[in-house]
Amino acid sequence: MTSLAEFIQTRREQAGYSLSGLAARASIDIEVLDDIESGKDLFLPVSVRQKLARALKCSPTEIKKHEREYEFEIIPEDIIEDLKPRILRHETNLKCPICGEPLITRVASMYDLDDNLVLLPKAHCVKCTFQIKE
Repeated sequence: MTSLAEFIQTRREQAGYSLSGLAARASIDIEVLDDIESGKDLFLPVSVRQKLARALKCSPTEIKKHEREYEFEIIPEDIIEDLKPRILRHETNLKCPICGEPLITRVASMYDLDDNLVLLPKAHCVKCTFQIKE
C-alpha cells in the first residue's frame, strides 16, 4: 500500500505543483505539507484532508485510505524532561527513547505575551512516531 507521504507527493507532482504551490492552493502552511510529504504526519486533521483533496482534485476518502492510525507508546515524563535540556544545549547524536534511532532536533524561538524570549525544544525520530513538540 502507498503511504500517505507517497500518495500526496505523487498527486502533487501529477498536478504539476511545487510544494509551495500546493500549500498555497490548499491554504495550508508549507511546513504542514512538508511534514506530510516527509512522512512525519501519518494521520491528518479533517480540515487539512479536505483542503488537500480539493486542491488535488480527489476525494477526502481517497486520502484517508492512505493514512495510518498509530498507537502511542507512553514514554515516562522523566525521560522527556531529560531530553529537553540536551536539545536546548544543541547536543548531537541524541537517540529515540522508543526505537534507538537518531532524533532530529531543533530549538524554536518564540516570545511570550510579555515579550520575553522563550526557547522550546523540538524533536522527532527518523523512524518511529516519537516526537517532542510543545
